[in-house]
Amino acid sequence: MSYYREMVKDMDDSQKLELVSILIESVKPIQTRMLPDMPLEEDFPDMDKELYTPEEAYELTMKDIKAIYDKEYAL
Repeated sequence: MSYYREMVKDMDDSQKLELVSILIESVKPIQTRMLPDMPLEEDFPDMDKELYTPEEAYELTMKDIKAIYDKEYAL
C-alpha cells in the first residue's frame, strides 16, 4: 500500500477523484442467486441421521478435545 500511496501523493484532487471513480467502477457487484431452502430429506436419501442427546454430544466433544491435548502434552 505504501508503494501506491507514494504514487498518488503528488496527484491533485481531481486526479485522485478520477482514479477513485475508475477503481469503484472496476469493482462490479456480483450477481447473486437466491439460496435454496434447506435441503429436504428426499434430496439426501442415503444420508444417515444420527441425533445425539446433549450429554452424548458433550462426551464426544470432550473426547476429541482430550485426544488433542494428550497429543500436545506427549510431545
